Amino acid sequence: MHMHHVTTYGVLAVSEEKKRAAKSETLTIRLNPRTRFLLEFVARMRGQTITTVVERALVQAADAATIDHDGIRQTWQDYWDVCEGIRALKIAAEPDLFPSSEEEQRLDFARVHWPFFYVSQSYRAFRRPYIEILWPRIDEFLELWASEKTKNYFAAGEAMRAVIAAAGVTPPEWPPKISEKASKQGPSSKYDDLDDDIPF
Repeated sequence: MHMHHVTTYGVLAVSEEKKRAAKSETLTIRLNPRTRFLLEFVARMRGQTITTVVERALVQAADAATIDHDGIRQTWQDYWDVCEGIRALKIAAEPDLFPSSEEEQRLDFARVHWPFFYVSQSYRAFRRPYIEILWPRIDEFLELWASEKTKNYFAAGEAMRAVIAAAGVTPPEWPPKISEKASKQGPSSKYDDLDDDIPF
């Protein structure tokens, strides 16, 4: 459990109630008596739980936090996705969010093995079904690639194909075949035509 130190006076546990099938987590933060009073005061005044007050305040703060890319402002909503793997890849690809070394390694792996994660090598649209199947084991595939790539560069992709097939889904072609025409024109239109997800 991570402790976020504001002061060292009181401890307040905030937990979300189970909503639909989403997993809830407990966050423990240290508050001084005044801050705790403010939370309780606002909760009483609005007839809300402390959790709801905190959640809504976080959403307001997040809405105000923007990343500017050549005049295009992006908020948390541009990075959020119900799929953990898609969220992680979006965050890792954003330098302004200071991705960790581990996040950068996962992103590099996904881009090298792009047919499993992206519709094309533009890396804008995601292959959601594959990501949902693979992401829970992403570190296992990353370790396999790191240990085997000097002997069999395609081993991790072969393992991912087997996992996808075991889930009853048709896996992508691996290694990807690039025709002469496609190599001159960029990413294969075969994959671009399969854009069944919202581009990022």
